[in-house]
Amino acid sequence: MRRRTALIALTICALIAGCGSRLTDDQRAALVVPQGGSAGAQDGAVTGEDGAVPDGTAGEQPGAANPQQPDKQPNPPGSIAGACQGTGGATDKGVTAGEITIANISDISGPVPGIFQSAQQATKAFVEYFNATQGSICGRKLKLVSFDSRTDSGGDQQATSQACEQAFALVGSMSAFDQGGGPAAAGCGIPDLRASTVTAQRQRTAVSFGAASNVVNLVSSAGPDLVKQAFPGAIGNAAYMYLNADASAQNAKSMQKAAEARGIKFVYSQAIDIADVNYAPYVAKLKETGAKIVYWIGSAQYAVRLQQAMRQQGYTPEAFITDPSAYDPVYVRQGGAAVDGTVVYTNGALFEESNAQVALYKQWLGRVAPGAAPSYFGMFAWAAARLFVTTAAKVGPQLTRKAVLDAVRQVHDFTAEGMVAPQDVGGKRTSACMTLVRLKGGAWSRLAPASGYSCGSLIDTGVGG
Repeated sequence: MRRRTALIALTICALIAGCGSRLTDDQRAALVVPQGGSAGAQDGAVTGEDGAVPDGTAGEQPGAANPQQPDKQPNPPGSIAGACQGTGGATDKGVTAGEITIANISDISGPVPGIFQSAQQATKAFVEYFNATQGSICGRKLKLVSFDSRTDSGGDQQATSQACEQAFALVGSMSAFDQGGGPAAAGCGIPDLRASTVTAQRQRTAVSFGAASNVVNLVSSAGPDLVKQAFPGAIGNAAYMYLNADASAQNAKSMQKAAEARGIKFVYSQAIDIADVNYAPYVAKLKETGAKIVYWIGSAQYAVRLQQAMRQQGYTPEAFITDPSAYDPVYVRQGGAAVDGTVVYTNGALFEESNAQVALYKQWLGRVAPGAAPSYFGMFAWAAARLFVTTAAKVGPQLTRKAVLDAVRQVHDFTAEGMVAPQDVGGKRTSACMTLVRLKGGAWSRLAPASGYSCGSLIDTGVGG
């Protein structure tokens, strides 16, 4: 598996193991990113038969702009689909003269209900936004069909097989065990523009691309360099702690090697079994070795557990560093004072700062899911939906799956209009840019750099490649 935020810097991915449905619910809960996709998630997602979430055609409004139709207005100036000229008919599966059906497959149910609901909400929000304000793609509106992959590789496989028959493309999906749907997606040739691919198997699937374009063996030097700048007196005494699961271990080993290559010295590295509930011995070892920086790779709920154990023993490192799954209101509420001071690396825009695309995402998220909070996963799902629309518009009226895939493979510097750090979507290479944010007094704020992102070189660690 993989990911990392750099983007899932990626380490987020680190939370997921490739055992799929062979794991117990408790084990699966441990391996996924419990808080990452659930910020503000509403309980009890309503699903139809076979996991489908009936949402119909999102955002259609009477009189909505529709180009090249005599009784409609053309696309508004500046429309993101303005590159599409002409009209077409039923050119491929899921495409008609007036509609393009896209599908989102995300984990809604399972051991951590709503884990990636924010990705599905963000995709729906984008569809609403596009249909209401952007006109159409050569006369075609968007229709969204949503599926619940159930935090299970089998669920992802079943949903992907259904989507192959019902939709033209998969957009904004986020599944902890996304290896399940890879063969089905490749078999039917459906364009699969995900929020992120989190397993090595899905990353190697020819039709699958992540808006967060991370892979395990490629780590940006920006991460360790920012840590060195922020905590110069602590880099000689660092520790790497991670869940004892395939993805977590791969990401931890890869990121530790990259940090070592940039001059950070590790005095302690330790895997923690999923079923282990006593973290006291690990904290004692951290104190004994004099670790001043503690990295954590694994789901955010276990980061909370570790920090609570640290607090109980009166141990406070200069920095506790983890992935974007912690950049979430649920993590803050669950951890309370014990997690204050957490440092997170991310390659997306900060919700606390001004960003036009983030503002749009927040606005339309509020319309489709009142009360929901934006999340890192939602941001990249929105970005994936935007990429789909702009790509389909460039392809033109004769829209086919193959043409879209060919076009996506040429996308190497995608930012969703400044919403995310540059992503090599088509090349499937980790983003080289990163930002550090810190939790202080229950609120997140930028730690480094002073603005924008810090971009470095990619270090090939040889782990998981």
